[in-house]
Amino acid sequence: MNFIKFLLLLIIFNIKISAQSNYDFKSETIDNKEITFSEILQNGPVLVNFWALWCKPCRSEMKHLDAIFLKYKENGLTILGVNQDSPRSLAKVKAFVSSHKINYPVITDPNQEIFQKFNGQSIPLNVLFDKNGNVVFTHIGYLPGDEVALEKEIKTVLEIKQ
Repeated sequence: MNFIKFLLLLIIFNIKISAQSNYDFKSETIDNKEITFSEILQNGPVLVNFWALWCKPCRSEMKHLDAIFLKYKENGLTILGVNQDSPRSLAKVKAFVSSHKINYPVITDPNQEIFQKFNGQSIPLNVLFDKNGNVVFTHIGYLPGDEVALEKEIKTVLEIKQ
């Protein structure tokens, strides 16, 4: 009986590791801090937001994402912005993030390696992971009001009563 319990725990543990490793990546934020997705995930739920400067819906959504981040970061939420612009746009990306006072970390993915790892097709793309590394919500695009549904999903994953 103990052997069966051990095998079940081993299987569950391997599934968790597999889910995290499928999406794992290492990068550097635009303010030069090294970041690893699996390490961020250890702190709690993570919302990964893929965006670009040329994408008007992406830019519109970011102020709402920042408000959500500030509201729930004490509950363990991390938001990670993944910019899809070319390397020559880095100064513009930094200026945009600074001027719009975005408080969550932002990395660049100019070759779309991370975007492909997440099976991205279009931006803006939001992928919400629970604290166990499971994808619990995915949303492509942005229309005003989408942030309400996103916040509801975040509250669910943070186990905050609606």
